[in-house]
Amino acid sequence: MTKKQRSINQVKEDISVRVLREKLPREWVVHSYGADYGIDCVVELFDFIDEGKKIAETLGENFFVQLKSSDCIEYSSRKAYGRGNVTKGPLVEDKSDYVEIQIAKFQLDMSDILTVQSMGIAIPVLLILVDTNSERAFFICLNDYIDKVLIPEDPLYFGKGSKTIYIPTENEILDEENALVALRAYGKRSKMYGAFSLFSYQLKEIWRIQGRAAAPHIIPLEQAVEMIKTFVDIALRQDIWKGHEFWEPMEWSHGELLELKEKLSRGVKAEDYDQFLIYCSDYIWHRLTNLSNMYEELVREWFMPTYLAMLTSYPPKQESN
Repeated sequence: MTKKQRSINQVKEDISVRVLREKLPREWVVHSYGADYGIDCVVELFDFIDEGKKIAETLGENFFVQLKSSDCIEYSSRKAYGRGNVTKGPLVEDKSDYVEIQIAKFQLDMSDILTVQSMGIAIPVLLILVDTNSERAFFICLNDYIDKVLIPEDPLYFGKGSKTIYIPTENEILDEENALVALRAYGKRSKMYGAFSLFSYQLKEIWRIQGRAAAPHIIPLEQAVEMIKTFVDIALRQDIWKGHEFWEPMEWSHGELLELKEKLSRGVKAEDYDQFLIYCSDYIWHRLTNLSNMYEELVREWFMPTYLAMLTSYPPKQESN
């Protein structure tokens, strides 16, 4: 009769879980996801709320994790060529313009890829790869990788048994605030998409009272001002404005909403009504709704193994003397 045994894969899994917990801030919580159906755990973000760092409060922010480990990761480099916007058309690369990206390779089963694709883009799923020899951990957002790298480069990917995922080694998980920017941004993603939908709704309602929509709804000045006040208050209540110091457009729009709130507190004169609505629709809400466009074209490409990502995702290298 044999005794209980452990396979080397089980040992590696235990190492990967331990390494992940050690790399993340101690106040964050890693929730196991039970049986492996493509998601291994959910990371819930917390922040300390006291100076002594003894009490942490949830941020209501999470990201899913596919946790993989290997003791024989292939480290290599990848040429990332300048290219057109793959959100707007097929991949077109400029072979004369490229950057070399240091990467870790991992072969991911197609069933895992298709599972993530079916989840959509609002809740991020991060592939976290742990090198069990060096105990380094690297991340890549699979939702974004599928749309920005995999499909443009291999439109028939779904017919393959697996695909090699290229993870920039710059995407190393470290318990340092600068290195956590990406993970914090992924945790906030579902809130961002909720806010984008809200801003779009608000803009369309402003268009209606301007007579610019298919179903106009012209209302008196006082009622319109109250509606705009309500829109501003609701927009400012969205829990998206903190933690985005790395993305200036968020700060700009937040400041503009606060400025509009101040203007509203002083009242709107009847003779200024039309210009006030134009200011709201063509400036404030135009910029708010444009956040979603920039998010799709720029933010979702951050931390990918692409030319644009290398230019926009990481702090500039310090040149040594």
